[in-house]
Amino acid sequence: MFRDEDLRYRALLPLAESQEEGEPACLQELAAAGERLLPTWVVPAWVEEEFYRLNNLTRQIERLFAGVWGVRVDEERLARAAEQARALIHQSYLLAERGEGFVSGLPPRSYCLRRPGSLELFCGGSPQEALWALKHVWAARWRLAEVMERGPELPPPQVVLVQAAVGEEPVWDESSGLYRVGDRVFACALR
Repeated sequence: MFRDEDLRYRALLPLAESQEEGEPACLQELAAAGERLLPTWVVPAWVEEEFYRLNNLTRQIERLFAGVWGVRVDEERLARAAEQARALIHQSYLLAERGEGFVSGLPPRSYCLRRPGSLELFCGGSPQEALWALKHVWAARWRLAEVMERGPELPPPQVVLVQAAVGEEPVWDESSGLYRVGDRVFACALR
């Protein structure tokens, strides 16, 4: 159940304030070691969990996929269910305080969002468009190929990285084992 004291948690944190493990922690270690990073913020995993919970998405999505998986997968129903799941994500509301905190936490500029361990970018030309891109990141987990690979289970909530867009593709730097954009670190080595 949602409580008023839950509103004290911020939906967007500067990388330096994040408590998340994995790539956010790797990026923090690199910054502490003197590496220059792209300006980066973190949307904690609990924001996605809260979004699913407050919109009753878990139950709705489970219903969409009911009867699709069995001895034989009904591929047409699976494709329709995946499409409808993505639509549910896009049509559902993020708590107003979370959306306002996200938008007000970013300086005016373009941003690209991605999951840790991924180079797939979802970009927006402003903080408001970056907020819309957040739903695209969440909805991408319901693409048919991802559902086929993962199976019918709901994926666990994950962190989303929000990074300043610079208009260049990340390049693998063999000498450092990092992805870079110009002289700045973009991503830790991907698994």
